[in-house]
Amino acid sequence: METVTDYTGWNLRKAVADARGHHVRSVSYTDASELRRSVVHTSNWKVCKQSPAVGTYGTSTKLAFTIVEANESCAHPPRAASSGTSSSGGSSTSGGSSGGSSGSGGSTATGGGSTTTQVCSIRSNAGNCYRAGQFCRKADVGATTTDAAGRRITCGYQSSANRWHY
Repeated sequence: METVTDYTGWNLRKAVADARGHHVRSVSYTDASELRRSVVHTSNWKVCKQSPAVGTYGTSTKLAFTIVEANESCAHPPRAASSGTSSSGGSSTSGGSSGGSSGSGGSTATGGGSTTTQVCSIRSNAGNCYRAGQFCRKADVGATTTDAAGRRITCGYQSSANRWHY
């Protein structure tokens, strides 16, 4: 049994790393705004809400965060304009530190903001979907997303570097 911390107000990258350090099985996150934005760098976001709430849970706990960009208000997240917006959501099965290299390529994603991994929930600095074989950031090591075709890829150490792989 582990005690789940109150991560409200925490930096997302630190919250994910801490949760993984306390044996939380998986962590997912979605944009609290109506904009359904993709998370490129977890260090640029903060936690507004979490589920389950603070308490003692088994090691198979799945933790879901509702987040906004670090400079935004949780009480008043941005509202969508009348035009279309980009996709949201992401998940991680591990925390990590910031830095590292990134790849680019792929296509844009569409979809809603559920707490499960969606097409391209983690994107390159340029906003593109990753493909298997491309470099991934140190902050994404252990994280899982999908490529533009919807195939599940994971960031891990492979071929002397951190790379996305099936």
